[in-house]
Amino acid sequence: MPKVNEASASLDLSANPFATDTPIASLYPGAQRRDILARLLHHATVSNDIMTLLGPSGSGKSVLGDFFVRQASRHQLVARVRASLLTSPAQLLEEMFKAFVLDFPPHTSLADLKEALLDYFESVRQQSRSIVLIVDDAHELGDDALALLTRLALADNVEGTFHLILLGLPQLLDTLDYTCPMHNGAQRFSAIHLPALSLEETRDYLRYRLNAVGFAQGDQARPLPLSNKQIDKIYKQSAGMPGAINALAGALLEAPQGTVMAFDLSFISRIPKNYAFAAGALLVALLAAFLFGGGEDEMDAPRTVSIPLELPTQQILPAQPIAFTDTPAPNLPVAAPSAPVSASNPVVATTPPPERAAIAAPTVQPAATAATAATNSAPIPAAPARPSVVQQAPVPRPAAVVAGAGQPANILALPASQFTLQVLGATSRTNVEQFVQRHVGSSLLWYETRNNGRPWFVVIQGAYASRDAARSALAGLPAELRDQQPWVRSLDEVQADIRTSN
Repeated sequence: MPKVNEASASLDLSANPFATDTPIASLYPGAQRRDILARLLHHATVSNDIMTLLGPSGSGKSVLGDFFVRQASRHQLVARVRASLLTSPAQLLEEMFKAFVLDFPPHTSLADLKEALLDYFESVRQQSRSIVLIVDDAHELGDDALALLTRLALADNVEGTFHLILLGLPQLLDTLDYTCPMHNGAQRFSAIHLPALSLEETRDYLRYRLNAVGFAQGDQARPLPLSNKQIDKIYKQSAGMPGAINALAGALLEAPQGTVMAFDLSFISRIPKNYAFAAGALLVALLAAFLFGGGEDEMDAPRTVSIPLELPTQQILPAQPIAFTDTPAPNLPVAAPSAPVSASNPVVATTPPPERAAIAAPTVQPAATAATAATNSAPIPAAPARPSVVQQAPVPRPAAVVAGAGQPANILALPASQFTLQVLGATSRTNVEQFVQRHVGSSLLWYETRNNGRPWFVVIQGAYASRDAARSALAGLPAELRDQQPWVRSLDEVQADIRTSN
């Protein structure tokens, strides 16, 4: 059970209503959510066309997938996989074997893997049951992997046992347009777009989340602990996306109106007295704007607060060295595979973490890594001794590499006698560019080549003096890079590949 924070306890709530791991018993009924769930459940029973559920990040696709699993027919086996730049059909089939709790035979051809999966579908059909596969983040799938899925769902699904639901961003439709086989001149997939919440639906959604953890027990008309201005601000900044609404409301609930937020103000004692009044006034102004601002304040003209202040003569301090570490930023973990299937529990499901939304929200900022000290003409006290900084071993990085660059010239400039790690290959340039952008601190480079006559985009990492050094560097890569199972290649081979393609 999620931890009950101080604000939730003051409202007699059993859990934090806006935490991502708070269990919710029923689906929010507004913004067509329950109608869309009913359509998905019905479609997976009567049709073999592919169903796609589309929406921006934080729109609630994964939540609907969770409730589909809960409400699926007992005659259906439901499994989920999460796409993460699955660059080959073989990788996709391996994930499906895990989701259906089947033994994955290593060193098996793609044709044999596909045949084994179809045999499993037939065994399920003979039990008068059907299979539903939900693919989260399906827009991440490479063209070949998505084409394999569509063939399994349409061309090879003779008995109609296999049903496919794809959850993803709207651009998924662009890929489906040319990978999904036609039938009698028509596309065999349906698209449902998740609508954003309106202002009134946002208000209802906030009450729904609060009521789910005991807010309205004995008093259905109990006023919300958020003001109208705050609700209006939540709606505008979230654009009606439930994931962003949760994040914003959770931040405001931690500091509701009428309470005093605790801050470490000890730094004021180190500020010259001439500045202390100005710093305190500015802090109060910022705090008031955060807690009580909202409504139409985003449209107001900029306001200037003038505080009379007598500035002391500025004294320039000598530059001080600052220690930095070269440790890459941590990456988000990949969702675990689906739970096992058993005869007593026909539903196989893995609940992926709720989607995160990129929002402009009032959040609590981390402490600054370096403070700027204002001084006057008084003697400067000696600075306290700093704790030593423990340097973590950075991922080896060739000096000549520009992180995130995609030009083959950068790769051709590396020593041909050295070695690199091939992280992945994909048919989608957009997916590769986004992957490299997410890992700008990992010295990734990519180039375009050809594979079976089609464009093929390869991502490599680093330049190492020997093959053993490249293998040793694998352990220092971020988790998401290691999950792609990188392998060692000579830069001479990579550069020859680039020259041949050009």
